[in-house]
Amino acid sequence: MTSFSQSEERSTGSTNRRMLEEAPSFVWKRFADGVELRAYLFAPPGHTARSFMPAVMFFHGGMWSLDFNEEFVSWAVHLAARGIVCILPEYRTHARYDVTADEIIQDGLDAWRWLHHNAGGLGIDQYAITLAGSDAGALLALNAAMQPMLQQRRWWKIGSKDELPLQPACVAIFRGLIDVHAPEARLLNVKNEVSSPDAINPCALLRRYLPPLFCAQGMSDPLQDYAMREWFCEEWRSLGNEAEIVLSPNGDHTLTHFEVNPVVFEQILLAWETFMAEQGIWPHSVIEDAALVY
Repeated sequence: MTSFSQSEERSTGSTNRRMLEEAPSFVWKRFADGVELRAYLFAPPGHTARSFMPAVMFFHGGMWSLDFNEEFVSWAVHLAARGIVCILPEYRTHARYDVTADEIIQDGLDAWRWLHHNAGGLGIDQYAITLAGSDAGALLALNAAMQPMLQQRRWWKIGSKDELPLQPACVAIFRGLIDVHAPEARLLNVKNEVSSPDAINPCALLRRYLPPLFCAQGMSDPLQDYAMREWFCEEWRSLGNEAEIVLSPNGDHTLTHFEVNPVVFEQILLAWETFMAEQGIWPHSVIEDAALVY
């Protein structure tokens, strides 16, 4: 695993935390006991509610044992400079709240519905929203993206059309958790706290008509088997869906940390940008030929 000192980790973590706290934020969910969950917004320069931009909602990792919402701050800063709106929502975790796995899963679904409903007011193209996440955050993104598309007809309006199916334009996972029955998922306690684990299990939700999938995995990750992610992407494609996997030989479990391994970060980010442009979700203009780091 990449070596870095605890002082460096604290320094970069505190910088990202400060940037997160200084970003505009909104309360996206309130509970009767007074608990509030906020969503942090990183927008392109000059962005307004009248803009019509693609967006990414990032669900942080930490296996629900850590509150690690600053994990994707570096990603959000880079992408916002390229014209992509980034939203980092808080969700309840075992670390801070007395909640069960099914309540955490519900927070992920509710965050996606909240963004989908409020996209217009945030200057976001409702048809160009990507859900992304790492480890257990990737489980939230995948679960939301893979749920059956439900259409509701507003019968009381003459000539009305079906509601837009609640499915993102794309889903992106970084060292993502894809099987709640795998040993790596034991900390989530899904099997004991969710009545029907397969109803939220990505491996059990594979089907046709899923959104494009981008997957990145470090081949030097001691905690996750990259071959399992290869299999998942192959299954995704075999059902007629679009999928791309990027395997980083030098990537480990710090895959998402720009401050730890900027070369791996650059490799993955540029591959993701290229994939998104090829899918027609992000404009080609956001892709830089030059390196992000030197």
